[in-house]
Amino acid sequence: MQEPHPIPPYDYIRTEHSLARLVDSLRAARCVRLAIDVEGENNLHRYGIHVALIQLFDGTRGYIVDPLAVPEKALLSALLENAPWKLVWFDAGNDLLSFQHALDIRPSPLFDCAIAARMLGKTGGLRALTGQAGSASAKDRFQKSNWLRRPISRAMLDYAISDVACLLDLADSLLAEIERKGLAAELEKRNLEAQNAERVWNPFANFTRIPGFARFPRAEQRFARLLWCAREHYARLHDLPPTNVASKQEIRRVIDKGLRDAEAIARFLNQDRQRNRIHSEDLKACFMEAEKTIDAAADTRPD
Repeated sequence: MQEPHPIPPYDYIRTEHSLARLVDSLRAARCVRLAIDVEGENNLHRYGIHVALIQLFDGTRGYIVDPLAVPEKALLSALLENAPWKLVWFDAGNDLLSFQHALDIRPSPLFDCAIAARMLGKTGGLRALTGQAGSASAKDRFQKSNWLRRPISRAMLDYAISDVACLLDLADSLLAEIERKGLAAELEKRNLEAQNAERVWNPFANFTRIPGFARFPRAEQRFARLLWCAREHYARLHDLPPTNVASKQEIRRVIDKGLRDAEAIARFLNQDRQRNRIHSEDLKACFMEAEKTIDAAADTRPD
């Protein structure tokens, strides 16, 4: 195992003035590459997909941009869209989805180290590819942190910036091997495909993940889908992770028990709950919204 990259000095960008100054300074320095990573939220502590922090590293200094404090899209766009610097990522797909869905931003141009690594037959995540030491349990703890909560601790900020400290070195190593093997054009093509791909987040479409869904009779499949969509509407209404409303296993038990009205379902889900108790009137309203969601999906289906 290699020693971990030292945490670079970094600035924590929390004002529009500081972000504008950062963009200007990077342009003045003729920056050509920025390592980038994102800390976000995906139905773990709140509802939906959110970009909580954007970590950058220019090879010398790091920058952590807080998009909650600086929501001005024009400034974020100047930093990330059609930028004069290559954005060096590792496995960018989920982050690109978060940017598209949460901020309506499409970062470019892209260099994804994971794409290069897979082309070379290399497997594993960032730690495996860089040989970095580090505690998997500590990483898991930080990844499960609530990155939308403010203030953010110094330990969390240090962890966030550490994820980009090794990316430029990894990119150099991978690109040298890619060029030796004559794969540069193919890598560019794949990066462009990843960069330009449409990424859609549609939580209402995941009802087939309910355990045993494929074996349900048609009527039960219809109700299972309705319950799934009602759960999503309820979670959005109360800003909760959907699993805090009803897990997939709880949805399956509701179906197996033959519970079909909001009051009975709420009573069942509230058994042994002290927190996140379900309000039957809200759930009833969410069932009505779920009917509209399903009808709208049917209307947009091709003939």
